[in-house]
Amino acid sequence: MSRSILGAQYLLDGFILIRQPGLRRYVIIPLMINILLFIGAFFLLHYFMNEFNVWFKLYLPSWLQWLSTILWVLFFLGFFVVFIYSFVTVANILSAPFNSFLAEKVELHLTGRVFEDRSLLDNIKDIPRILARQLSIIVYYLGYEILILVLFFIPMVQPFAALVAFLFHAWIMTMTYIDYPTDNHRIPLANVKNWMRQIRIPCFGFGASVLVCSMIPVLNCFVIPAAVAGATKFWVEEGVRG
Repeated sequence: MSRSILGAQYLLDGFILIRQPGLRRYVIIPLMINILLFIGAFFLLHYFMNEFNVWFKLYLPSWLQWLSTILWVLFFLGFFVVFIYSFVTVANILSAPFNSFLAEKVELHLTGRVFEDRSLLDNIKDIPRILARQLSIIVYYLGYEILILVLFFIPMVQPFAALVAFLFHAWIMTMTYIDYPTDNHRIPLANVKNWMRQIRIPCFGFGASVLVCSMIPVLNCFVIPAAVAGATKFWVEEGVRG
C-alpha cells in the first residue's frame, strides 16, 4: 500500500512543480490543448452515454434484469475509463512535443543537469520521433484493449472486466508519461517497460491517480502537464536506480 501511495504522491508533486515560476511558462500550451479537448469530451460523452443507455436496456438478457443496475454501473465505469483514456491519448499526441520540452525543463529544475543545447530546427526534427514513440504505446494499448472489451460482453465476467480495464489503463497512463523523460534520454521503450515491471506497485499507483484526476471536472484540465512533471520526478528518483 505504501508503494502505491508513493506512485500517487508523484502526481501530487507534479501539480506542485507546474506551479513553480520557472516552469509555469512551459505548461500554457499543453493546458490550452487540454481545456479545449475536455470541453469537447464532455459533450461527446453526454451524447454517447444516452445512446449507450438505450442500447444496454434493449440487449440485456431477461435473466439478468435483476442485475441491471449493478451491471450498468460497472459497464459505465469501464466505458468511461476507455472514453477518458481516448481523449487523454489525443491530447498527448497533440501536445507531445511540448510535453517533452516540459519534461526536459522539469528535470533541469530537479537535478540541475543541462541537456545538450539544441536549436529550434533540431527540436522540430525531433517531433516525428516523439510522435512515433507515443503511437507505439497506442499500438501496444490497442492489442490488449480489444481483449478487455470482449470481457465486457461475457455475462458474469463483466464485474471483473471493469477492474481489469481500470488497472490496465492505469498501467498505460504511467507508460505514456514516463515515456517523455525517458525518450529525452533516448532510452528504448522496451527498457522502460522492463523497468516498470520491476516497480509495478508504484507504477499502478501513479497511473491510477492520473486516471482518477482525469475524471474530475476542472482538475482534469491540469492533469496532463502535472502528470508529465510528476512522471519526470518519478523517473529521476526511481528510474536512475532501475
